Amino acid sequence: MCKDCGCGEANGVETKVFTVPGMMCNNCKDAVEGATLGLDGVLSSVVDLAEKTVTISFDSTKSNVETITTAIEKTGFEVTSVVDGVHKHSHGILGTLKRFFK
Repeated sequence: MCKDCGCGEANGVETKVFTVPGMMCNNCKDAVEGATLGLDGVLSSVVDLAEKTVTISFDSTKSNVETITTAIEKTGFEVTSVVDGVHKHSHGILGTLKRFFK
């Protein structure tokens, strides 16, 4: 587990940035985030409409780039590139509790 946020980073969590140039609106955002968040092993999916990207953190033992790309493309959008992303720690309730009880 990641000692900062409990996300499991040390246990195979990968973050990738998918370029999806066809996304234009919140409906596009909701479709892509919904399709990817429904995949086994996907921990987070965040669309940036201005940049036309989706940053996805996933457990590499349960999912992979090809599966995620297929899910995005099934929503009607094309993935034009995938690059490594930077894992951002989620300091939500779990991270807050971990820091509180350190």
